[in-house]
Amino acid sequence: LTSSPCLAWRCGALPGFCCACLTVCLACRQRRFNLEAAELHGSYKALMARLHPDRFGTASQEEKQSVADQAAAVTDAYSELKQPHRRASHLLELLGGPLTEGDSGSLLGPPFLMEIMELREELEALGANPNEGRLAELRTRNRTQLDALSSELALAFASSQLDDARRLTAQLQYLQRVHEEIDAQTPAT
Repeated sequence: LTSSPCLAWRCGALPGFCCACLTVCLACRQRRFNLEAAELHGSYKALMARLHPDRFGTASQEEKQSVADQAAAVTDAYSELKQPHRRASHLLELLGGPLTEGDSGSLLGPPFLMEIMELREELEALGANPNEGRLAELRTRNRTQLDALSSELALAFASSQLDDARRLTAQLQYLQRVHEEIDAQTPAT
């Protein structure tokens, strides 16, 4: 493995990958929120192919351990980046404006929080009295909201509107939790 510095991210342990901040910059592109899933997956597979243990069969134990550690860091980075809410939070941290637990109320305001509370109450009621049709409706509505927020976030990050990005990331995190609650209640097929 060569260790050329990556100018887009911090450590440059691998070109296009920063294990210090657990982020793959995909061939040293600038940090950005808007990533294509197929492109991200392709970059992940390419990095993992470079770090495959079979390529280091004759390496020392120390080198093998280093490669294994790098592979684990790449996997962690991929897990972080493939989830939009985690990717947005991570970018905010890198840009110096991380979200904290206390930020949600002031960033989101009572109307949004009330909407989420009502939605969670409905989901709780559906847990006691399942209705697959209603769960499907809620899933579709939530997916539409998640997609719209992701598009807005891409614009906010691209135009360096960190206040908007923080608010949108907080919303995205709440809607992601709702998505997870809907998934938990949806019967396996």
